[in-house]
Amino acid sequence: MLELQGVAKRFGEAQAVRPLSLAIPEGGTTVLIGPSGCGKSTLLRMLIGLAPPDQGNVLFDGAPLSGQLTPARRRIGYVIQDGGLFPHLTARENICLMPEHLGWTTQAQAERVQALAALTRFPAARLDAWPAELSGGQRQRVAIMRALALDPDVLLLDEPLGALDPLIRRGLQDDLREIFRSLSKTIVLVTHDMHEAAFFGDRIVLMRDGAIVQQGDVTDLLEHPADPFVTEFIRAQRSELPL
Repeated sequence: MLELQGVAKRFGEAQAVRPLSLAIPEGGTTVLIGPSGCGKSTLLRMLIGLAPPDQGNVLFDGAPLSGQLTPARRRIGYVIQDGGLFPHLTARENICLMPEHLGWTTQAQAERVQALAALTRFPAARLDAWPAELSGGQRQRVAIMRALALDPDVLLLDEPLGALDPLIRRGLQDDLREIFRSLSKTIVLVTHDMHEAAFFGDRIVLMRDGAIVQQGDVTDLLEHPADPFVTEFIRAQRSELPL
């Protein structure tokens, strides 16, 4: 579904992503993880065309992303850090931004919002509330609903739970994993939390300094580290792992 071929990205003097290649398997959850500044969010932005690579190619469904940005983006849902809701729009209006733009009927929009609210366990009575009137967990559910509004093939999430307090975060983790499993979409999630990576990921891609250090499931990283950094990174968060 998604593939990076020899991509690299520089911002001024900073090398955000060094030349690397990565294929994202269809229908599973791939987690990009690593310390702050390792390039994981830049890699995610490349996958949706918000950070075009300085070299190399990004492929979506077998074709270069650069040649199909508008139709591809309608097949890719994107949840940015902190949700990114428009404060002057209600929860319902935020969710319906793209359906409204594409001319969906009022009934079709209402049916889609109802289905998404049920999927994400969002209270229907809060759909006409402003973002400022919602809890952090509710705002994040609205952001997820907005990303899923067009029923995309791919869902990209950039640290979707990072700004939530631990209790709300744990509850949303459980719901989000159930959403992933029920939708069977291609998911790419960015986090710096090894517990979260192990909880969500079918495959984990560990990055450092703009490069991929190792990829595999959590057992691969624990039992067959490819580099001392893998062991060091895991040891720093080992008490958090659900193992």
